[in-house]
Amino acid sequence: MLFRSEVVRQVNWAGNPNKPVEVGPLGARLTPRKSFELWKEDVAGRSETWSPTALKAAEAIRVTLLEVVLKLSDEVNAERKRAQDQQELLIAELNHRVRNVLGLIRSLVGQSRQSAHTIEEFTAAVDGRIHALAQAHDQLTSTEWQPVALRELLTVELGAYIAGEEHRVSITGTPVLLASDAFSTMALVLHELVTNSVKYGALSVPAGRVDVAVERLPDGLVRIGWAESGGPAVRAPERRGFGTTIIEKSIPFELKGKAEVHFEVTGLRAEFLLPERYVTDAPAEAPVSVPEPQGTGPEADGLKGVALVVEDNMIIAMDAADILSDLGAETVHTASSVAEALRIIDAHPVSVAVLDVNLGSETSLPVAEMLARRGVPFVLASGYAGQSDWLSRFPSAPMTSKPFTTETLSKAVGRLTGRARG
Repeated sequence: MLFRSEVVRQVNWAGNPNKPVEVGPLGARLTPRKSFELWKEDVAGRSETWSPTALKAAEAIRVTLLEVVLKLSDEVNAERKRAQDQQELLIAELNHRVRNVLGLIRSLVGQSRQSAHTIEEFTAAVDGRIHALAQAHDQLTSTEWQPVALRELLTVELGAYIAGEEHRVSITGTPVLLASDAFSTMALVLHELVTNSVKYGALSVPAGRVDVAVERLPDGLVRIGWAESGGPAVRAPERRGFGTTIIEKSIPFELKGKAEVHFEVTGLRAEFLLPERYVTDAPAEAPVSVPEPQGTGPEADGLKGVALVVEDNMIIAMDAADILSDLGAETVHTASSVAEALRIIDAHPVSVAVLDVNLGSETSLPVAEMLARRGVPFVLASGYAGQSDWLSRFPSAPMTSKPFTTETLSKAVGRLTGRARG
């Protein structure tokens, strides 16, 4: 900290200690005048002597530096403690959310089993509901858990069932944003409304229409109306299934709002009231960014040849392989790593592939590049929202989200087979 320049000075000594003994006229005897003759020495490599004032300043600097170092050390320790506490809090929150999700899925499976008449109906119901939750989660994560437009949620749900005919559903009234803690509930409710309409209601026939009206009431509540018209005559169900229970009970139970469902002959009519804390007005100038629906394009009919699934989770890989087999693939190979996938491609004439983008410690980029060089079409799949960098690398590859469903994977592969036929 302190640099003091060299000061060369002379020191007077009472005699040179290195002076050799000289023998004089009296022999080896000391002489008062010669023995203690003044000797001057030049001293270099030393700074000026520290004064009391300079010593006090140096001591003050030393104390200050110690205080600074100790303060920085305390701040580092405090920051480390805060980071550790935050990590423990995040882990606890993650565990809580995972348990909630697993509990929700378990309940969906159990309740769907009670209301289903056949194994096919049960599978389709569970598959659709879990996929609706996954889509809602993707929309939330893509906006970093910020409020999402109700119109966007409805458009994504409709895209999976009536792609290209979204004009049959009109959304009028106040544009609103749904809070993240209400989004999953509304996703399930709208999923049930859409699937029921596609199976039995207005959207099951070409002339049917659905009108969705959004209105903010004077007391702050937001009213969402669902009215179907032009479809088959409606009859009230003889028993309440799980889907009807979701429509009627979810909003009152989860959001403390209100829900009314009327099975009128001319078409189903439902009305929902959402508390003000879950809904905000959307800026009029803000465009609604709706991702391309997962189910656009022709369905995969008559899939032939050898298929490849690259997925690091065994159960998901088996599920995807079963779907591809049901679509007509003669043989389906699965691989959990890039090296294994490359060996399969070299050993078998793969005609179509489904690649999970992220394989734990690696990505399937080398597999995609090899397939692209060989002209083999492939579908990109990911459990993460948004993969713009991959889409830019392989613009012709459809992107689908996980978990897979028969419908979404079928239509994603159908886009490939349709393009190949063209």
